[in-house]
Amino acid sequence: MPTWVALLRAVNLGGRNRVSMPVLREGLAAAGFTAVRTYVNSGNVVAGSALTDPAAVAAAVRRVVAERFDLDVPVVVRTGEQLDALVAWNPFPDAAAERPNLVQVVHLVAEPDPDRLAAVLAADVAPDRIAARGTEVVIAYADRTTGTAAERAMRRLGTEGTARNWRTLRALADLARAGGVAGGEKPARAPVSLPRPRPGRARG
Repeated sequence: MPTWVALLRAVNLGGRNRVSMPVLREGLAAAGFTAVRTYVNSGNVVAGSALTDPAAVAAAVRRVVAERFDLDVPVVVRTGEQLDALVAWNPFPDAAAERPNLVQVVHLVAEPDPDRLAAVLAADVAPDRIAARGTEVVIAYADRTTGTAAERAMRRLGTEGTARNWRTLRALADLARAGGVAGGEKPARAPVSLPRPRPGRARG
C-alpha cells in the first residue's frame, strides 16, 4: 500500500483555520487511511492509502477536512520518493545545515508557468536565494521569512502552493520512508503526533 505525504495549506495560523491533529487523524483513519501520523501542528500528514493517484489522495484528505472542520483547505500531496529526491537535490546545503528553519520549500500544486518562473529566478532577491525544480521552489532566507525581496518575488509566480521548512521536510521524508512510523517503531493503536521540534523563527 502506498505511503503518502499530505500537506494542508494555511491551517492553525493564529486563530484562523483551526484543525485539530487528533481529530484529523481520526477522520482520516475512518476514511480508510492507515498508519496515520501527523507532524507538528501545521497540517503535515503521513499515511497509507489504497489510492494510487495523488489527486485522489488530495481530494480524500480535503474531504475529511471539510467534513470534520467545515473548512475548504487546499492539500498538496507528495510521495516519500519525491521528498527523498528533494532532500538529495538540496540546492542550498550550507543554509539547510546551518539554519534549516529559514530554508523554505514551497510545494506547488502544479508546475509554474515557465516565463513567470524565469522572472522569479532572475529577480534580485539578495541576500536571499531561490532555486526551483519541477513543482518545488526552495528559498534560503538570510535572516527572516517575511518582508523580504524573495517573498515579494514569489508573489509573481502565480501558482498556489504551501511552504514547509527544511527541518519539517527532512522529518516527513524520514516518516514516509519508515511507512509512517518514526524510527521503525511499531505503530501505536491510536495514531499520535510526533514531538514538536525545537522552536525556530520560521513555521514548519
